[in-house]
Amino acid sequence: MTSPAEHMNEALTLAKKGLLTTRPNPMVGCVITHKNKVIGRGWHKHSGGNHAEVNAIQDVVNNLGQEAESVLKESEMFVTLEPCSTTGKTPPCSEAIKQSGIKRVYIASEDSSQDGFSKKEKDIEIIEGLLRDEARELNRGFFSRIEKKRPFITAKMAIGLDGGIALNTGKSQWITSESSRKDVHKLRAMNEAILTGTGTVKIDNPSLTSRNSGLPEDEVQQPLRVVIDRNKHLTGKENIFSSQAKTLIFSSETSRIQNENSEVFQRSKEDLESLESLMEFLAKEKSINTVLVEAGSVLFDSFVNEQLIDELVLYQAPKILGQDRKTFSKLNETNQKLSTIGFDIKSITTLDKDKKIILKPKY
Repeated sequence: MTSPAEHMNEALTLAKKGLLTTRPNPMVGCVITHKNKVIGRGWHKHSGGNHAEVNAIQDVVNNLGQEAESVLKESEMFVTLEPCSTTGKTPPCSEAIKQSGIKRVYIASEDSSQDGFSKKEKDIEIIEGLLRDEARELNRGFFSRIEKKRPFITAKMAIGLDGGIALNTGKSQWITSESSRKDVHKLRAMNEAILTGTGTVKIDNPSLTSRNSGLPEDEVQQPLRVVIDRNKHLTGKENIFSSQAKTLIFSSETSRIQNENSEVFQRSKEDLESLESLMEFLAKEKSINTVLVEAGSVLFDSFVNEQLIDELVLYQAPKILGQDRKTFSKLNETNQKLSTIGFDIKSITTLDKDKKIILKPKY
């Protein structure tokens, strides 16, 4: 006999189909069962479209025809996120569930942006918390934006065995293998914004776009490129101003950049020193759920210093760059307390000859 957890796990699998297309909305999946047999499935396919619950109910109607009305009244729903009870781009899902007659709903995770489905719907039996941790991990960016008022922030670094990211001459741009670099493009596609500083732009002149990620090309939305330009270094001719994606510049002075693909937000130098305020801006004004930081040691250390990094992804190549290397962090030279930050290892995988190490800081 299939357990409730197995049904919810299928709903989570369905939710992942919206990985690239629902932003800034969360990914949501839904399964409807009758006498423990699945009779309808649905997921949120894209922002502005029907939510998972409505699609699952419609799937039941498509599958059962005239029988659907009576069968739904004896059915259970498994949904990965609390159904919306407010009107947005679509009507509230709570109304669709009530009209369907479903009397029991399993919810993986609550949604604090809503006004309480379980509190309002007294005629429906609601069971909350089934696979909550898995559901929150799936939409960690959405929950960070709603609850912390800032995006979920991932920092990425490509390093050698000795922590080197390049030689002091600026050479050794490609430390890691082609497999690792392809994985980075996948990581970019999975984030809504990529943030860097002018130092990285001047040295590497990256385009910061996702290319050949292995993900469906028709679903990949290029992340917003975000650059902190405290001293007005950018000219508008750099690769980050290419037409493949939009670019947002935080600057302390009136910018000379005139580019149809870019926006410039002028901030005081004090505001530009507060990365937290910039992240709050991205969350509030741009509805950004996830940010990938691709930068050098100065900006990386600033994010660590403000305790903003939620996850660190290291691509480690079996190479030693030696004494004249640049390291990905200099915290041990500037802040003794921060130099002892520990990490929990979430996973270690092999990419060709490299190691991909995902860590969670223990602040």
